[in-house]
Amino acid sequence: MMGGLAIVGAVLARDLKIAFRSGGGWFYALFFFAVFTALAAIAFGPALSALAAAAPATLWLAAALSIQFAAAGVFEDDLRDGSLRAFAAEQGGLFHYWLAKAGALALTAAAPMIIAAPFFLTMLGVPLADGARAALILLAGTPALLMIALLTAALAGGLRAGGLLATIIAAPFAAPPLIFGVSAAKIVIAGGGLVSPESLILGALSLFMAAVTPAFAIAALHISLE
Repeated sequence: MMGGLAIVGAVLARDLKIAFRSGGGWFYALFFFAVFTALAAIAFGPALSALAAAAPATLWLAAALSIQFAAAGVFEDDLRDGSLRAFAAEQGGLFHYWLAKAGALALTAAAPMIIAAPFFLTMLGVPLADGARAALILLAGTPALLMIALLTAALAGGLRAGGLLATIIAAPFAAPPLIFGVSAAKIVIAGGGLVSPESLILGALSLFMAAVTPAFAIAALHISLE
């Protein structure tokens, strides 16, 4: 029986190899993020005041949808080929498997998006320095978005149209991080500080989601195996 860290390393290495193979799925979330931001810039027109006002909401909607899109089928292949069942039977649990999946999603979907966010925000009239500060706010809220995406993917695992169902399920869970993330991003883009009541609540939401959602996600995966 492999140890917990060995399981995390093996699954993470496998998923990263698949993601980066032949251009890989890592690019899809970043591409969706870029297209969503560009379309928003076109839709709001050339007025810099309108673009800057829409930038925080555009940033967070693009991030939430991109991560949800990237996570939609994260468990499907392992459910289909039986490897998820093998992990559960051999290890007696799925926590380390889930941890590796969370790490892979963070590295392949969230990290490139956060790095690129300041540059994409310039399309919305946000100076690069303010965009970098808004990206730090996004970094604080990304764990909450990742946990929600993984939970909904687990709940929709093995179902037809699971990606669409996961997006629908995610909507109410994603509302609080989006509300406080947009508010905190507005403050920093307007020249305020990184530390605000909104950003502190956002960080608290990320910690709460990280503590609570793994148990529910793992339970959902066990139900998918029955």
